[in-house]
Amino acid sequence: MRIFLAIPGSPNLAITSSLWRANLYDPLIALGHDVVLREEGILALFDHNPEARATAPARARFSEAFIAAVEAAHRARPLDLVITYVHGSHLEPAAIDRVRDRVAPILEFHCNNIHQFHLVRRIAKHFTLCLVPEREALADYRRVGATPWYFPMAANPAVYRPRPGPVRYGATFAGQRYGDRTGLVLALLDAGIDTHVFGQGWTWGPGGDASRTPAAEQGAAGALGQLVSQTLAGRLPWRAVADGLAWRALGGRHAGSLHGPVSDDAYIALFSESRISLGFLILGDSHRTLRPLRQVRLREFEATMAGAFYLTGWIEELSDLYEIGKEIVCYRSRAEMVDLARWYLAHDEEREKVRRAGHARAQRDHTWQRRFGDLFAELKRRSILSA
Repeated sequence: MRIFLAIPGSPNLAITSSLWRANLYDPLIALGHDVVLREEGILALFDHNPEARATAPARARFSEAFIAAVEAAHRARPLDLVITYVHGSHLEPAAIDRVRDRVAPILEFHCNNIHQFHLVRRIAKHFTLCLVPEREALADYRRVGATPWYFPMAANPAVYRPRPGPVRYGATFAGQRYGDRTGLVLALLDAGIDTHVFGQGWTWGPGGDASRTPAAEQGAAGALGQLVSQTLAGRLPWRAVADGLAWRALGGRHAGSLHGPVSDDAYIALFSESRISLGFLILGDSHRTLRPLRQVRLREFEATMAGAFYLTGWIEELSDLYEIGKEIVCYRSRAEMVDLARWYLAHDEEREKVRRAGHARAQRDHTWQRRFGDLFAELKRRSILSA
């Protein structure tokens, strides 16, 4: 099959990474498909607001370049399928329609839909099919007239695999610092659990970005007014204060456990260098609301595929993907996370049993090769692709 694939080259502009290529492009090549890869200009537009008037010129330019690239690839040899990972900031609906109607079926893969569905709302219904990794988000797509299909995250076993070498850490996490992650890491370290974190926002020094809280700068009357207004809006502003205090405590007491971003290779190696690999499921700062948002992430598959013992937050969708307690372990509270980490660090045999079972499950059920195989079978069933 000949496929045009448009994906960002890195998860964000602040780091250099090729993990999206490793997860989406390489598996298609391994399956024997002829893939035309386009990465140019995609990542930068992820930071644009699709609804902002200022985004329109950039979207028009990208749409024109995208159509030209797709049609050039199609002239060179007919395309069977186009797959994109873009936002509404990238493509005009007419550009999607043109590709769908004149070239080939066009599919959109988009993740983080639980809190970022607004980024694809304006374009979703124009795709032949939308690949949605979060079960809870399927209804949002249907409400705007799109055709979604549940397409869970996965990992590439050729990239994510156990590494030989010594175990260096008790527990680790690699990813950005935001949301409730600061307080969770502080709880582990204050409990005496050897924990190290790597990524954007974790390095600490005087004048760190959370060293002052907004309430402290406003005076008593202003702070009280903000507390009341935010509480009435469903926010829990005292948690913002708690986050700031936790950040100062974390840097003041445990600065040696805080590290900057690592390379792709070092990121994957961490799964083998750690007795416990941690996952945090809450999105953004939604822990500061009455209803925190959670979703299954790519890390839920990267960790097990790389052979890690994985300890992550609880969400019901994970029980459809793993046997909880036997293949991965989940916590429902900060205290339970600390207790589980402490127990599994003290019980090597039980930890190893879960680690092995999780790795076997990932290899069997959660490879991108399997996901794409299931997808192509579904496209044939729907007569989107010829049998």
